[in-house]
Amino acid sequence: MSTAIAGAPAELPHLVALQPTVEPARIVLDDSECTLGRGAVCNVVVPFAFVSRVHSRIRLVAGRFQIHDRQSVNGTFVNGERVHRPHTLSNHDLIGLGEVGPHLTYVDPDPTQNSATRLIYDERAMRFSLGATRLDLTPNQFRLLRCLDRNRGRVCAREHCAEAVWGMHYAPGMEATTLDRLVSTLRTTLRTADPKNRIIVTRPGLGYTLDDAA
Repeated sequence: MSTAIAGAPAELPHLVALQPTVEPARIVLDDSECTLGRGAVCNVVVPFAFVSRVHSRIRLVAGRFQIHDRQSVNGTFVNGERVHRPHTLSNHDLIGLGEVGPHLTYVDPDPTQNSATRLIYDERAMRFSLGATRLDLTPNQFRLLRCLDRNRGRVCAREHCAEAVWGMHYAPGMEATTLDRLVSTLRTTLRTADPKNRIIVTRPGLGYTLDDAA
């Protein structure tokens, strides 16, 4: 069965609790299935009234862990989006049960994902690192990079980026030149940590995305 651990990070994929009431604080995914929910029978207990007794499960499928919603009343969310079918988890995915706000994060310490230039987000410290180098970001740079990181594998439209940085009532036109300047300064900060990085990719006419290898 899945195993609760303490101390140093596990060498196997594992879940880390992001709220103190979630138990255990860290659990290794060393079995074919791990259940999440309000009930004490679950491997991971998220003790909130809006969480179903057995809310969702994580299963090993073809070498990758997938999260499945168990027909819960309020849904399962990954990176802020409700999942309606099995979702293959990626490193640093945020998992919320019954609400968008995350309760857990999935960590996959596979060495192939920990190169010196990999972008890493520490949820508890709310800090980004590029490999071993912590990034010193302005608030606007942080909000933009957090938006891109949450939408890995998808293009973030300019309007979506602007809303993430300045709020939904941002001034007209900020998604154009002002956003371009912010992206430029963020790229400069990233190059300070790694001169060869090309993490933020411009999709002309569409918006921005993070390089899948970041």
